[in-house]
Amino acid sequence: MRLFTALIERGRAGLLGTLLALLSWGLTAQTSLAAANPQTPEQCVQQLVFDPNSGSFLTSDNPFLLSQKTINCYAWQMFIAMNWPVNPGWPTNPSLAGEPDLHSPASQFGVPTHTSQPMSIVPLWSSYKDANDIFLPGAVPPSAWGVQAPAPVGCQARASLGSVRSGARKFLTATSESAVSARHRFHISSSTPATTPDPTLEATGGWLTDQAGNLVYFERKVGKAEFDYIVANSLYDAADQLRVATNQDGKSPQGLSLPAGAHFRNPPAKPVAQEQLGAFEIKAAWRILTGKPQLYSRYLTSVTWLQRPDTGECAQEVVGLVGLHIIHKTESLPDFVWTTFEHVDNVPDGGPAPAAGYTFNNPNCTGSSCPPNQERITCNASGCTDNFPRSEPVQVSREYPLSSYMNALNSAVQQAIASKTNGQSVFQYYKLINVLWDGSPTAPSPEPGANAPAPLVYGTFNSDGNVPAANTVLETYIQNVSCDGCHKNAKIAGKSGLAADFSFLFENADSAKQPTLIRSLP
Repeated sequence: MRLFTALIERGRAGLLGTLLALLSWGLTAQTSLAAANPQTPEQCVQQLVFDPNSGSFLTSDNPFLLSQKTINCYAWQMFIAMNWPVNPGWPTNPSLAGEPDLHSPASQFGVPTHTSQPMSIVPLWSSYKDANDIFLPGAVPPSAWGVQAPAPVGCQARASLGSVRSGARKFLTATSESAVSARHRFHISSSTPATTPDPTLEATGGWLTDQAGNLVYFERKVGKAEFDYIVANSLYDAADQLRVATNQDGKSPQGLSLPAGAHFRNPPAKPVAQEQLGAFEIKAAWRILTGKPQLYSRYLTSVTWLQRPDTGECAQEVVGLVGLHIIHKTESLPDFVWTTFEHVDNVPDGGPAPAAGYTFNNPNCTGSSCPPNQERITCNASGCTDNFPRSEPVQVSREYPLSSYMNALNSAVQQAIASKTNGQSVFQYYKLINVLWDGSPTAPSPEPGANAPAPLVYGTFNSDGNVPAANTVLETYIQNVSCDGCHKNAKIAGKSGLAADFSFLFENADSAKQPTLIRSLP
């Protein structure tokens, strides 16, 4: 009887242990699921990583379960990683371009050394390769990774910059959002032959002038995985683009396909090498802040050479970041994840106006006297016509308001950044506008495939609020079109009409091997 009772008690204990184990596993699984699926702004903030030594800091793939809210959180993680200080050994050691400063603490993220001086540190993405330094006239091979282009010949430092500390690094060269017409080697603003880009042109509609009467300048950057792919395949030459896109040598069955990041089920324990991160492309917009030191503590700033396209004047200026695109190709998102950020002072978005006023909007100018988002130039087959003087401010407004969730997420992340930096970080003044991603990509195999024509489409894109993902300073005049609406039409250089894997950069290639690919164009 005692033995029977003991067996029953032991069975009960075993069953209880099993139930407790199952309960514990369920709680752990639920916690893991929540960690992989942040659905609230608070959960997103808890997942954000401000430690460059962590494998979750800059990942080669999205670490979360796919949904709009988790992709929004992933966008903020990329913003943090991309704006982390680059290794201070760059540019003296070019190989350190794109490598984060592993010793910089979260408390210094975006904190100026001197509030009345431009930033003395360089964000990671700014050490990426300038697109204008890759696709050169005559298809000359680009300089090595991390090597900066010299300042333009004949440029002079402005006297008003005499008080700027010499520690402020020059990292912005005057490249362009849409350097040269796709019908090649012509400025789209004047239809005159050109071998250098116009740094003030948007993707369409012309230039953007702020309320102070200053032009906005644009630049484009390329990450190491994409740069290495371009160099390894000589894609800076249009003839080699055609060779790869059509698999002429039998070595490129995937066609012209930018590298995707290494896939993982769980975030890696240590940082992933740049070569395994997948393709990154960056687009940035900058306003001139020279002589406005009271604003330096609100912007990512730099000292740079800028050349006016209309007068040819070239001078050093202090500039502040007003818009940023980050796009990333990954294994689970082979047609890229498209993220876009803006400065909070750009245009009215609800809430009180900034003390210094909006950069691109005058709330006191309304009606027919200030129609919003008016294109600066009109183009047709015979050329382009200027509609306004370049000094006339553009009245910019946002055509698609941010969703209530996006506003809440931005507020939570901004507060987190402010908390970590004692309210001193410039990055608390930036916000996520939208994220475009493909929830069900069915990429060709091999992807995107040899002889793939443009437009390149193989999925269904989603965005927050199901509205076009557009930036008021990078797509001022086409806010009704999402990124994929344009980039699906990206082609290689020449007349083949073959797709360039969503990247417009390749259309700017010249050719030394087969010049008629380019120069025969009308």
